[in-house]
Amino acid sequence: MPLILVVLAQVQSPSVKAQGAPQAPEAKGGNSSPIESILSEDLIRSLRDPFQLPVTVIAQKETPKTDLEVYPIKDFRLNGVITGPKKTRAMVTTPNNKVFFVKVGEKIGVRDGKITQILPDAIKIVEYFTDEHGKKVADAYELTLSGELVSLNKKEE
Repeated sequence: MPLILVVLAQVQSPSVKAQGAPQAPEAKGGNSSPIESILSEDLIRSLRDPFQLPVTVIAQKETPKTDLEVYPIKDFRLNGVITGPKKTRAMVTTPNNKVFFVKVGEKIGVRDGKITQILPDAIKIVEYFTDEHGKKVADAYELTLSGELVSLNKKEE
């Protein structure tokens, strides 16, 4: 049978003092190393883990309210546009074959998209995403009756 040796060491951080222990020189205003003065525990705790999403991104995640917010906009199909004297609506089909009549300002897509304009043969959608710096960036698309999703951000040369 193999022998396993476990060594436990009690480590005491400079800011956590044991009861009855003598105070360190830095607590009395003595000399402390430059690294200890720069890297305080509060500073280390305030740094973000690079392998986790920023807190602002985590706080913004919500559960989708309808099937329109579950699928990416490239999976939607525009079936038609209904115009009237006061309202214009577009008929959109989701990948699971549910039909929705959408209007300007309605949310669509997984990236917090909104319908900005309904044209006779297309709808314009602006989606927002957070870049690596935490800045909110907009992407504009046009979903046409022919089934194409055209990016309006790319400039033709």
